[in-house]
Amino acid sequence: MSLDHLEIQDVINVMSKFQKLFDIIRVVDPVKKRVVDYKEMTECGQGSICYDFWKTGVQCNNCVSARAMNENDTFIKVECNDGKLFLIIASPIKLGEDNYVVEMLKDITETGAITILKEKGIKETNNIIAELNEKSVTDELTGMYNRRYINERLPADIYTAILNQKKLSVIMLDIDYFKEINDNHGHIVGDTVIKELCKTMESKIRKNYDWVARYGGEEFLIVLMDANQDVAYKISEKIRLALANKPIKHNDLTIWVTVSVGNYTLEPGIKNYHEVLQAVDRNLYQAKKNGRNRTVSSHIE
Repeated sequence: MSLDHLEIQDVINVMSKFQKLFDIIRVVDPVKKRVVDYKEMTECGQGSICYDFWKTGVQCNNCVSARAMNENDTFIKVECNDGKLFLIIASPIKLGEDNYVVEMLKDITETGAITILKEKGIKETNNIIAELNEKSVTDELTGMYNRRYINERLPADIYTAILNQKKLSVIMLDIDYFKEINDNHGHIVGDTVIKELCKTMESKIRKNYDWVARYGGEEFLIVLMDANQDVAYKISEKIRLALANKPIKHNDLTIWVTVSVGNYTLEPGIKNYHEVLQAVDRNLYQAKKNGRNRTVSSHIE
């Protein structure tokens, strides 16, 4: 038995003292999406995919374990499983050089802890919980994912791409002269421009495969799964040209808007998502430096 496993088991042994408080205690790796060890858990044991327990077939958008690791703090959420409500508490731990998260799950279905759901059916309860969880990772103005989602999802996507020896490309877009739009026409017009960009991006990406998130202000990030540099460039250009040739109207005002785009294609050999964000941001900066309204691409050899 390895030292790492012994350390993990020590954590589980300590947490087992709280077994009357929780139904399930497990240690997970939120990047690899794997259960490292567990207690009182038969459906999803050691080595299994952590989100399989929820029987949705997809990883959680609102991953509190990824959030706990990223922000080095404890987070909670409520999730559904076969008509049961579970309270999940996620706390970060460090074992040797590796970061993990302890998840403590409690069945609160019959406790009345969430009174608003007491008289709801299973389907309606699932929908309410899903909507609440989705809101925590969604940008209110645009309906796109937010910066928190990037921080939680991108590391897992990079790991999956490397594990499966697949390409992964990241696109960062920035609206040119956006401050002047706000200064000259007001923030309501600025919001209209942002929403139009979102519509354009959604229409050009591969639905149910790629995802878009608001990186901050007028900057957006697109992650393309299993997409090489050529695919990323073509999608970037489709978005850029579509927006450049689209008059944006607000009441009696018509304005024309362009975007600068940076692309970065990941090849096997890098795992740090911060480096990926820095690289794509450098390419975006180069696109602006070269005159704006253009795409600059690069990739790792």
